[in-house]
Amino acid sequence: MFGGIDVGGTNIKFGIIDSDGKIVWQDSMPTNAHLGKEAVIATLKNITVQLHEQHVGLQSVGIGFPSVVNPQNKCVYYPPNMPGWDVVPLQEILQQSLAVPVAIDNDANVAGLAESAFGAGRNDSHFLYVTLGTGVGGAIIIDKKLFTGERGGAGEIGHVIVNAFTEPTDEQRNSGRSFRAGVLEEYIGRNGLITMAKHIAAEHPNSMLHAYGDDLDVHHISESAHTNDIAALQTLQQTGKLLGLGIASVLAVLDMRVVIVGGGISQSHDILLQTTHQTLQQRALQTIAPEVVVRKAHFTNHAGIVGAAVLGKQSIQNL
Repeated sequence: MFGGIDVGGTNIKFGIIDSDGKIVWQDSMPTNAHLGKEAVIATLKNITVQLHEQHVGLQSVGIGFPSVVNPQNKCVYYPPNMPGWDVVPLQEILQQSLAVPVAIDNDANVAGLAESAFGAGRNDSHFLYVTLGTGVGGAIIIDKKLFTGERGGAGEIGHVIVNAFTEPTDEQRNSGRSFRAGVLEEYIGRNGLITMAKHIAAEHPNSMLHAYGDDLDVHHISESAHTNDIAALQTLQQTGKLLGLGIASVLAVLDMRVVIVGGGISQSHDILLQTTHQTLQQRALQTIAPEVVVRKAHFTNHAGIVGAAVLGKQSIQNL
């Protein structure tokens, strides 16, 4: 049995998988990130100890964490949704409390591992995994192995620039985040997608999207698209086109042809990924476009637990 912990900004999900990748037990609790670094670390220590004490035969614990994780020192670097964190040797800290091996990596990376081991990419040696949710992240699988780059930052699909002529906002400049100007995540991450929907809906007075006002969320857009609401359909088409343009650049660099898309937004109306595929057929390199495949991820809510457990399992195999 292998333990997996999926750390999110709101909740921490954790569970046990068997050798076939099936979750045999799971639970969750609030992250309480607002309480600060020490409180979250204490929670993670308690979870790892609980997994070990309550599940006889546990062989390892893997953790998916929402930040860059350096593959050399296993430190987490400035997690954006964790107030008060900087560079923290989290794997080392947690290993001190546990008798079985602990492994840690970026949350999108471990979700990609889940798809590679037991999901939509289990029969592919190379693929690009993209996760669409609050942000846009990704993982790169090469020869069935996770590619993290020199310092753990590979796969940040959301930072592909799709609008070269957008100037940083005053807020971006003042916060030292000018690098966010014109990047994919600003347009099709959750906030960007909702903003886009409101702009499009403004041109369609009869759109159902107006009924939600400031409460408009991604699932409302998807539900409205299923009723053929023109503004909702156009929003998801535009999202799919931007996603396709961003992915086309990444595939050209990696020479890949398989894309697996996960995360909450991937569960929207099919027009989203259909448009992504059509855009890739039009805009990817000629050596890639005819063979490009876009698949919806197999795992939805449990990708983080399964992938983190796979990470832990692989850490044993690599010893």
